[in-house]
Formats: sequence, C-alpha cells, structure tokens
Amino acid sequence: MTRAERVLAVMKGEPVDYVPAGFWFHYRSDYSVQEMIDAHMKLYRETGMDIIKIMQDYGYPISGTITCAEDWYHISVKGTDSEEFAKMAEIIRGIRKEAGDDVLIFQTMFGPFKAASMTFGDDVLMKYSKEAPEAVAAGVQRIADALEQWAKGYLEAGADGIYYSAQFGEPGRFSEEEWSRLVKPSDFQILNVADQMEGKYNILHICGEPEYEFHTCVDRFLSYPADLVNWSVKDNGYSLEKGRETFGKPILGGMNNKGNILHGPKEAIEAEVKEVLDAFGTTGIMVGADCTIQGENIRLDYIKAAVDAAHHYSDRRS
Repeated sequence: MTRAERVLAVMKGEPVDYVPAGFWFHYRSDYSVQEMIDAHMKLYRETGMDIIKIMQDYGYPISGTITCAEDWYHISVKGTDSEEFAKMAEIIRGIRKEAGDDVLIFQTMFGPFKAASMTFGDDVLMKYSKEAPEAVAAGVQRIADALEQWAKGYLEAGADGIYYSAQFGEPGRFSEEEWSRLVKPSDFQILNVADQMEGKYNILHICGEPEYEFHTCVDRFLSYPADLVNWSVKDNGYSLEKGRETFGKPILGGMNNKGNILHGPKEAIEAEVKEVLDAFGTTGIMVGADCTIQGENIRLDYIKAAVDAAHHYSDRRS
C-alpha cells in the first residue's frame, strides 16, 4: 500500500498492511513560502509518517474594528484573489510537487467563529455573542462566505482535503441552543465544501480552548461531515473506543500531545502506542495525538519513534 492508500483504507474501515500515523506542530508565522514547504517536508521525510497536514500559521486577512454591535455588519475578508491566499496555495502546490501523489495532503482551516476570535479577540466575540447575537452571526457569515471560497481554492490547488479545527463547543461558553444557532452553521458551510467534492475528504479536529482547560462537548459534533475524527482524550475523558461507538467513524489520535511524544523517552512512546492499539485494534484508526504537539524542544526522532511503533505494531505482537 502507498501512504495514500493506507489512509484511505482507514477512512473506509478496511484492513491495512500496517497502522498509519501522523503528528504535527506549529511553525513560525514569519516563514516564507519556501521555508514553510521545507519545514513540512522535513517532518514528513524524517519521520516516515503517512499524511501531510499543512499548518495554518498565517492569519486570515480579516479587517474591521469592533466598537459596537453595528460594526459586525461591516467587517471584510480578502478573497482567493489576495496575496494571502496565493501564499497558501503556493505552499500546497510546492508540497505536492515535492511529496508526489502517494500521500494525502490536508490543509488546516480554522472555523469562521475562531477566525473572528483570532482577529477581534475572544472577549470581544463573546461579549457581542451574548449582547447582540444577530450582529455577530452576520459578521461570522461574511467570514464563512469568504472561507468557503478559500476551502475550494485549497482543494483546487492540490490539497486532498481539509483538516478542520472545530471549536467553541466548551461547556459554559454557549448553551447547546446558542452554539447550534451561532457556531454550527458556519462550520457546516466549510466542511460541506470537501464533503460535496468527489475525491476530497474532511478530518474533523474537535478542539477546546485553554481558557476552558481544553475541555469541550464532544457529542455536539456527532453529525459533522468527517472521514476521520480527532479530539483530546486526556482533556475530555472521552476514549477512542467511546468515540468509535458514538461517531460511527474512523478515528485519528490516542496519544497525549504534551506527554511522551514531547518528553520521551522512546521506550515510553512505543509503550503508549502499543497501549492505544491494544485497546482499539488496528482497523479504523490512524495513530496521532490529542492535538498539535505543544511545548519546547519538539524532537523529530520522538515523532519517528511513535510512527515506527504504529507501523511495526503487528510485528511486535506476532
């Protein structure tokens, strides 16, 4: 099997020759196009992992100033004719050229609500979400309409799918009714792009914010269109096995993104991978982490140890 065939088999719930794996971390936002290409290819080549996830470490070009509710109706977002989008598309094309067609490439996207938070601040977004939800919904819709075109552009540039970071489902932030009205529609607007294109895929990453100790209401996302689903097991007490049962979809994850994969030693990394696969099995899973690897001194040899442990799991059991 090629790497692409292996990951596609996982998405279909079919047997694989060995369990695939993938891990990622953030890069500097001032990287040039070539530096970003080189950084992603270094991770891919030196670890032997089975997928390439392109990080969205450049901010979305959203402009406006929020001083009153009315301002939400006047924010603007640059489109796919902008130099900001062109930069991301060039990175996708560059990685595709170097990696070839035997691996799936996923472009990271943050949801429109998160994009608003990153631009205007979480406090501002939450204040007006409570005081003027219709105004916030109008502003988020403007962002969603633009990012829908960005998603199409990413896929047309050569990405095989979208790695979608779904946020704002933390308990205490919004009631389920508020969340369903304010957040969910724009999530679906972006996810539906790949879902409705032949040969394109969604990886759904369910993410909590540090202000909420990374805890989120995982069950709110059960209906989201996704070919693989990922969430933080450690932060939500929501096991991979429970997720397989409730989502009815293949799973990405299992490993603590701030634990052994960051600190080592390799023996502990290998033992953690074995524990994950002993419990879950080898069908319908790609080994990965709860979230992006976070911390100082991220080591590619530790990531490679996790990838190798997944790849050789069956060998070690026989």
